[in-house]
Amino acid sequence: MKKLESSLTNMLLVLTIVSVVAAFLLAYVNNVTSSTIAKINEEALSSGIKSVLNIGADEQIETNEKPVDAFVVYEVSRDGNWVGTAVKSTDKSGFGGDIEVLVGFDAEGNILGYEVLKHAETPGLGARMGEWFRTATSGETKEVSAVSKVFFGKPDPAGSHNIIGRNIGSEGELKVSKDGGDVDAITASTITSRAFLNAVNNAYKVYKGNASDVNSGATTQQ
Repeated sequence: MKKLESSLTNMLLVLTIVSVVAAFLLAYVNNVTSSTIAKINEEALSSGIKSVLNIGADEQIETNEKPVDAFVVYEVSRDGNWVGTAVKSTDKSGFGGDIEVLVGFDAEGNILGYEVLKHAETPGLGARMGEWFRTATSGETKEVSAVSKVFFGKPDPAGSHNIIGRNIGSEGELKVSKDGGDVDAITASTITSRAFLNAVNNAYKVYKGNASDVNSGATTQQ
């Protein structure tokens, strides 16, 4: 086979062929995987909804999805009976950007659970919100050995940072202690904590049908 002459025309021809083949392959892969990705996302959302409403993973549920402005409300039923409402809420004032949470409420407006769906917070600091605000706290700080501190870090300080079971309607909005509230912020991550709690507060407002009262909660203080 005759070797192509090294010229600008031939180089452009080769680059064009490579680009066309690459585009075809990318389109093919996207077409093959798109349905799989969609199914995975659907299953992840279903799992999250069950988690925040304390529904067993193997239980069958019916979900009525309703967009409300920038939020999504999921009315959940089981065997034809309403069991709770989950609200997807996003706050844009996190330390690393958007914080997207899914919050579950019962008929009285009590918080049943939450899941952090998306964030870009700092690992070991703000990223701890996934567990921090549902961790049961004790009256005293747990004492650990020096060796444990080296390998596992210091234990969570005693305080009040568990929001599960709280009722924003009867108790008022959730705020960090620095802002006059009664929720202890994640250690060294006040901005993240404010944004997270604001997302939860707004989820409650949407749950109650007061989407017009939603605020951004933006802050630049640490």
